[in-house]
This record gives sequence, structure tokens and C-alpha cells, in this order.
Amino acid sequence: MRILITSHEPLDAGISGRVAHASAYGLAGAGHDVRVLVVDGDSTAEHEPNVRRVLCHAADQRAPLRFGPPTFDLRAPVPSPAGGTAGAGSGGGGATHFSALTDRQLTEYRDVLREEFDRQIDLHDPSIVHCQHVWLFGHLALEAGVPYVLSAYGEEFAAGRADARYRRFMLEAAENAGRILTHDAAAAEAVAGLVGDLEGRVVPFPLPATAALHSGRWWDQLPLLYRKVVVERFGRMPEE
Repeated sequence: MRILITSHEPLDAGISGRVAHASAYGLAGAGHDVRVLVVDGDSTAEHEPNVRRVLCHAADQRAPLRFGPPTFDLRAPVPSPAGGTAGAGSGGGGATHFSALTDRQLTEYRDVLREEFDRQIDLHDPSIVHCQHVWLFGHLALEAGVPYVLSAYGEEFAAGRADARYRRFMLEAAENAGRILTHDAAAAEAVAGLVGDLEGRVVPFPLPATAALHSGRWWDQLPLLYRKVVVERFGRMPEE
């Protein structure tokens, strides 16, 4: 299969980034054509084959997004009580909580991600897109009209509760997903509260411990799940 995996977190940081990294390597090793699109704040990151990084960095002239990479980590800067955006666009590649983005920064973020996402679709014509988090990449997949699967982790729902601007993107992405994989109990509860069980399209998918993500073959279940989503959408696999 041709698979595009997306993540709002770098491949070496955050559970979703590490899951994206491990599953991409595992699926590629099994013979699938896998591409990865990821947001990153590290301007010195080494190039990896088939990985496209969208650089968010306030001080790097090469960055298409001139602020620190948005994060779900509540320890990152958040809006000040006075209504400002403490930490938004702060120096270097330091991360900023999603709720600290200004309206302009959020628009720029979505516009750049849409451009990069559409480029991946045009260049590689993926059979399926697997978006980490019930978040903005999922909504871009919906807008692009491609079959997609979402991974739910729970922390994106805390970010969504902290900032109403994201609720529409989350709701519409979730309602139209081929499958939503819930990786823990908090994610399952949050998805149920947002959209219910979507007539069986919400699927528990426990993950191994972070240290074990690159061992074992936990991702073996994914290609069959992807094929089901594509066949449900088109009646058959496009290449058949």
C-alpha cells in the first residue's frame, strides 16, 4: 500500500511522533510505500528518506513558520491571564501550546500544512492517510477528500477544551474518519464524548510501552485495517 503518516509532533519527541516513526519503519520494512509528514522545530535535524519536515522556528530564516512548533504539552507557554499570548512566537524553536497561537499564527500554520499535505497527495497518491491525533491534519485529509484514519491519544482533547477554535476541526475530522484508533482509556472516553462510537468505526488499539515501539510487530494489524477503510470508501482497492 501507499501510506502517508502525519504527526504534529517530531519523530523523536512525544508519543505520537514516536508511534509515527516506529510504524513508518515497520510498514516500510514490510514492503509498503510509506511517506511521513511531520512538524518539527529542530532546524538541525538530519534528513531521513521519505520524511518531509515542516520547520517551525522563530529564528531560522528558512522556516516557513516563524514561531516555535505548537505542542499539546501543557508545560509549554499558554495565554496569559490578561489575554495575551505569552510565549507565542518566542525565540528559537521553543514549543508553544496550541492555545497560545494567535489567530494569524493558526491561519498560517493551517495554510502551510495544507500546502505541504496537498503536495504529498499530489506526488505520492497515498491509498490511505494515518493522522496522529484527532486534530488539524485529520481535517486537512477531510478537505482533500482522501481516506484517512485517526489516532487518538487524549491530550489533543485537553487542548481542544482549552481553546474553542479547534473544536470544529476535531469534530468534523472525527465524524468523517474511516477509523479512529483509541490508544488508551482517556482517548476512548474523549472520543466517545465527542462523536460516540461512529457505528463501530472507533477501535481500541493499545500500544506497547514507548521503549518497545521499535521492537515487536504491533503495527502488523494496520495494513488490514487500512484496506478495510479504503474498500469501504471505494468498493475495492484502487490498484485492483
